[in-house]
Amino acid sequence: MLRLTRKYGYVLQNPSRVSELLTLPYATRRVTMAGLANLAKFKGVYKEWKELRENSGLKWENRTSLDIVLDIINSPLKDIMEWLKEAVSGLPVEYGTVLVFNALTGLRVHEGINACKLLSDLDSQHKLDSYLNRELWMLEHFRFQQTFLRRCKNAYISLITPELLQVVLKNKPVIKYATLDTKLSRLGLSNRSKQLRKYYGTVLRDVLPTEAIDLLEGRVSSSVFARYYYKPFLSDVRNKVMKIVEPIQWELLYTLDNHQ
Repeated sequence: MLRLTRKYGYVLQNPSRVSELLTLPYATRRVTMAGLANLAKFKGVYKEWKELRENSGLKWENRTSLDIVLDIINSPLKDIMEWLKEAVSGLPVEYGTVLVFNALTGLRVHEGINACKLLSDLDSQHKLDSYLNRELWMLEHFRFQQTFLRRCKNAYISLITPELLQVVLKNKPVIKYATLDTKLSRLGLSNRSKQLRKYYGTVLRDVLPTEAIDLLEGRVSSSVFARYYYKPFLSDVRNKVMKIVEPIQWELLYTLDNHQ
């Protein structure tokens, strides 16, 4: 967002060029518009930006059914584990640790980065139990609202294993996403880190209902059933998740350990 805002920030000074935003791909246009809105608020010209957006026909469009179908077709996940093992083998251990953590928790990339840092910080302060529910081996992100609860993208809980926690506390990964992207590029690899979350949700669908996967990935369904009647026993959810996650975990931790 920052990069695109810098690139297209001239629109706020030169409104006649706003039509150039209409030629951008859907996803790029949305991120650019969000960045320009933030910049306009900072500079005190949000009212002018809003009028400019409305007059030029720029809209906050929702994804169409076709967009969703194309995303499914163009995001094959069958080789994502091979990509991950190759990335882990070539990256510095702290970056590989975060990628493995994200693959095994289903968190968004930045959420995984924040979670790993928070675990390391709390462990050094002997306050790990303020984040980790040891009975369920569950990270309770909701206790740190400023970090994990945002307007539209949230993380509430994540299920982990003692082995994964041990690796995070041992390696204490503190990284930046931009640097991760650069390091992957130097290895000749595309950045597929966002697909790890898709893979997590996809493999869990064999053992969990959609409502439970939504809960683990930070989504709350608007359906009446999900909001008022669906009350899963988290211990049962954990058992089902571990049947899927643990075999994947051993393979990834083995790759990470051999790299070290």
